[in-house]
Amino acid sequence: MNVKKQKRRNSVRKQESTTPKRASKGSLQATPERILDCARDVLIRQGYAKFTTRSVAAAVGISPGNLAYHFPSKQKLLQGVVNRMVADYSGQFEALLTEGELQPGQDVRTLVRWLLTDTVREETVRVFRELWAISLHDESTRTAIDNMYDELMAGVTELLKRSYPNVEVRKLQEVVQLIAFASEGSIALYGTRFDRAVSHEQMIDVITQLIDLYVPELGANRSK
Repeated sequence: MNVKKQKRRNSVRKQESTTPKRASKGSLQATPERILDCARDVLIRQGYAKFTTRSVAAAVGISPGNLAYHFPSKQKLLQGVVNRMVADYSGQFEALLTEGELQPGQDVRTLVRWLLTDTVREETVRVFRELWAISLHDESTRTAIDNMYDELMAGVTELLKRSYPNVEVRKLQEVVQLIAFASEGSIALYGTRFDRAVSHEQMIDVITQLIDLYVPELGANRSK
């Protein structure tokens, strides 16, 4: 009797040792996209001081080792966050065209409004402020941010070129720089006394008027 029980136990143990273990729910969900979503959330909510592979892995629900399979270092993870931001903005720029929000001859105010509205979202403010601070001391982050701005400004310039093909490209690029200065200024001043003194609509009005003064062609077809 005891011999039979021992045989059954040995058989069960053998089956357990040869049966593949099921992946945990967390590891199944640990796609690069989900990891980057969680990494951005950690950066926004906890700041760069607490932005580690361990803290991001905990937010995803996986081990640091599993995270390292996709992003082997903190720098690679941060670079992935920046690259993801560029891809997201590029997709949104394209949607402005394909969905008819910005068409040839249409008011450039639409673009100004869209860009400035994004810069007063708290999560946008937080992530950019963190990235700016990191870039002061980290060359790879600074390079990634430089590349991000290059791509974003090129994307906005392309939008304006399609909408206003008769306007000199150099002027369009300078208009984009003006919008960029206003956008980044909004982020820097977010939550300050100055920010509270100027409404969002006032800011849009001022930037649009400056653009009209510099390049009258952009406002020539503006609907009344």
